[in-house]
Amino acid sequence: MRTEIVAFAQAQARAAARRAAIPAAFALAGGLFVLFAVAGLFAALFFWFEPEHGPIAASLICAAVAIVLAIVSLLPLMFKRRRPAPPPSEGTLPQLVSLVAKTAPNMEPRQLILTAAVLGVALVLSARGNKK
Repeated sequence: MRTEIVAFAQAQARAAARRAAIPAAFALAGGLFVLFAVAGLFAALFFWFEPEHGPIAASLICAAVAIVLAIVSLLPLMFKRRRPAPPPSEGTLPQLVSLVAKTAPNMEPRQLILTAAVLGVALVLSARGNKK
């Protein structure tokens, strides 16, 4: 029974890691391209202002533009209301209960009592989480 539970938990962990790793990799690659594009735009802005205002004034203008853009991009985060977290999926506990039911005939009485206690605690915790 332990090996089946461990295999079930490992499969769930692998699936969760895959779901998180692929979008994170794409976000990282996209972020790098955006960073290079913004750096190119600030270089162009600097070289546009540098002949008329000099290098120090041009760099200060670029810094001011960067600060204004940072503030504007962070404004939605400051005033955005957070949505409540979605309710957890109810698929894990029934799968675990059916797995225990399949392996129950092969268990000793002590293992059955321990398993029943663990399932009882899991049911209490899941019911307690649904009240909120």
